[in-house]
Amino acid sequence: MRPAGWILLAGLWLGGCAALAQQGAEAVFGEANQHFRQANDLRESDPEAAAGLYRRAARRYETLVGEFGIRNSKLHYNLGNAYFQLGDTGRAILNYLLAQRLDPGDANVIRNLKFARASRTDMLDSSAGSPALETLLFWHFELSSAARLRLFAAAWIAFWGLLLLRRAGREWVPREIALGAGAVGALMLSSLAWDLLAESRSVPGVVVAAETVARQGDGRSYAPAFEDPLHAGVEFRVLEERPGWHRVELPDGRSCWLPDEDIRLVR
Repeated sequence: MRPAGWILLAGLWLGGCAALAQQGAEAVFGEANQHFRQANDLRESDPEAAAGLYRRAARRYETLVGEFGIRNSKLHYNLGNAYFQLGDTGRAILNYLLAQRLDPGDANVIRNLKFARASRTDMLDSSAGSPALETLLFWHFELSSAARLRLFAAAWIAFWGLLLLRRAGREWVPREIALGAGAVGALMLSSLAWDLLAESRSVPGVVVAAETVARQGDGRSYAPAFEDPLHAGVEFRVLEERPGWHRVELPDGRSCWLPDEDIRLVR
């Protein structure tokens, strides 16, 4: 057989394998969704059976992530929902954060992430930051990155459009409105740039163990960093990485070392 024939056969074989893999992934996704819907139907009448179905759904969703290598917002959102129904706050928040990273503007993800965060044992966020600053910069803390991006685009287009009208002799266009649109665009751009800078500096993560003892060093021989352990759902930023351990910064500004088996990184 000529080389071109072998290449054609190889291409057909690879295409067939890809099609089979896609069909297999769709079947697993459909099965997981079916388990989840059945669990929802039984949640009130038979909580134990519902929990078993939620666990099956979570395992099937995890198969898509681990074995098929699929990463999309819908998959992580569904997986977060399954874990949330199972009371696994840490893995629920982890998957909602992954879904949000893949689709920052999804209102369902944002809403469920807020619910999951409200169910945490450790409410460290309450002491983080300045309430006055958060009130002053409400648009940065309250609006999603997608909403800020849309506002930036609209304001920037309005700014240049009004500026061009004035340059064309349309004096009826108030200069103050053009400057205001430019200021809004600059604020939104600065907010988005700040988010990108913060994300590039460190990797976010979540405690997924029911509880973990934060240490003063990278080993269990070190003394606890705090009087009480940390619980599932606590979020952090990675400061340093060593074999088996990560030094992290908590939302309230404290730092500590956490073992790898008790945490997952959002990446």
